[in-house]
Amino acid sequence: MAEMAAPTERLRELETLLARIRNAGMVQLNYDMWDQHGSQHASPEQRATMEAALAGSTREQAAAKAELEALVATTRAEAPGELAAWADAHDAYLAAFLQELVARGEPDGTAAFVATRERAEWAEVRAGARVFVDENLFYVTDDANRYRRLFGVDPKTLERVD
Repeated sequence: MAEMAAPTERLRELETLLARIRNAGMVQLNYDMWDQHGSQHASPEQRATMEAALAGSTREQAAAKAELEALVATTRAEAPGELAAWADAHDAYLAAFLQELVARGEPDGTAAFVATRERAEWAEVRAGARVFVDENLFYVTDDANRYRRLFGVDPKTLERVD
């Protein structure tokens, strides 16, 4: 992976909002799996807990999307290079993921298809045709160290890392 500039505060802010959307999506995926495969055995208390988590994640995702849309618009107007750097960091992340798939002998699977599509979508963000990428939370797996290096935040805690 080519060396990229250290993440700026704006890039961290953009990515933190996207990570909030991603983390809320993970709660929703968890709920969906539970609903399909475990909810029939759940107690009323477990159902209430899961439904509250789903409702909270839905609210969090909507709020983070609205904030991200506003920040992208502001960034595009005030600091377009920052938006390009954010898109480039995602492209670098996905390119490294694709290289790992090749090394594992999986260059043509669903994960590669999804990552390739997301790279094209990040190019659209860079070009101004898209606000952000609605990431696939299942096929493109997490590399926390690469993520921290490129985006300057921890993917789970959303805390700043240097």
